[in-house]
Amino acid sequence: MKMLEIVLALAVIMLLFTTIATMVVEIVNKISRVRKRGLKKMLTSFYENEVEQDMAKLLNNESSTEDVSDFINKITLKTGDSTVTTMEFIRRFAETDIGQSIGARIDNEVDVLISETAERFEEYGSQASQSFRKYSAIVNVIVSVLLAFVLNVNILNIYSVLQKNEAMTKELALSAEQTMAVYKIQAASLDGDDFKDKTDLEDDIKELKVAIKEVKKIGLPIGWKDGTSFSEDIAPLTLIVWIVSTLITGLLIGLGGPFWYDVVKRLTPITQLAGAMARPSDAQGEGRKSKAHPSYQKGDAIRADDPKAVFKEVIKARNIIDGVNKSPDKLLGPRAMRL
Repeated sequence: MKMLEIVLALAVIMLLFTTIATMVVEIVNKISRVRKRGLKKMLTSFYENEVEQDMAKLLNNESSTEDVSDFINKITLKTGDSTVTTMEFIRRFAETDIGQSIGARIDNEVDVLISETAERFEEYGSQASQSFRKYSAIVNVIVSVLLAFVLNVNILNIYSVLQKNEAMTKELALSAEQTMAVYKIQAASLDGDDFKDKTDLEDDIKELKVAIKEVKKIGLPIGWKDGTSFSEDIAPLTLIVWIVSTLITGLLIGLGGPFWYDVVKRLTPITQLAGAMARPSDAQGEGRKSKAHPSYQKGDAIRADDPKAVFKEVIKARNIIDGVNKSPDKLLGPRAMRL
């Protein structure tokens, strides 16, 4: 019984520190502007492989001074956006030279070309998201190891305290559902577009400080004490044992939130069934459920969810502005080609 409680408490602690590590990774990503650089790289690849190769054919030998920089500026509105949804891309794509050329074709060819363009853009976005996740996973492991050493988080010392302090162990085990709820809220806030900065940097730093303070309130043997030597802070471990075990602790934290969330989720009912604790009935109700957070849906910033309709709307508006009052279905052009 007691061992189950200790294991669950350790899993809860790992989930807490994983949440902190995720906050640090998010701060690192914002400071390094990795999302903006990733979006620019993705748009450059899209331009070179999909737009540039077919531009001369679709422009019908018309002159164009638009290069990759101009293309990216139009797509990101020169603001250096860190994210562009598919619908936003199609709307802005209609303002480019290649978009104007596509808009001058007959209606059914416009449908084919824009559907293909939207599909290809999403494929490039999916590949870029996968690369970003791999990068974030590597950064998360590095940050987790550094976090363990900087905050002196050592699993051997924590385990020793949990063995001796039954009240702390029970409290941590009882907080499993609450900890999972907090993690779900954070995960929901970061879910969706991998290239979108969800919150401000200053807010992230404030939340990180609050999270660290909350963990310290638990009374875990972490951190460094004022007026004590290094050997006293790592006692009763020797230097070599402390280094190795702290490294292992960091790697365990680096397994990530989804892993530790699943561990806590699986251990909680097992511990309950083993009769390790008795929960008040009201502690299992709505108060422990995480609030629903609206996810970021593609196309929130525009009025339509059909890329073809969005594209034609922009083309018609551009024709009105330019004084060319004509409909795409009345224009002729060669057979559509695959971008």
